[in-house]
Amino acid sequence: METTPLYVLRRPDGTFRYYVNPDYAREQGVNPDKLICVEIPSSIYATGSIDDLSTFIAKELEKLGQT
Repeated sequence: METTPLYVLRRPDGTFRYYVNPDYAREQGVNPDKLICVEIPSSIYATGSIDDLSTFIAKELEKLGQT
């Protein structure tokens, strides 16, 4: 299965913000060390809704113990 990395910043309130790469996050004032890389299936990345993406990321973070 092909995947696309997406870098996620988990906020204290439980929400998250997505970044396409750590350099862009740094440009936005985010410490790249705080980012979690989540491999998104290409099918979700290319044609999924924001809800699909958010649900997938939430499940992956839960698996990683990042909830």
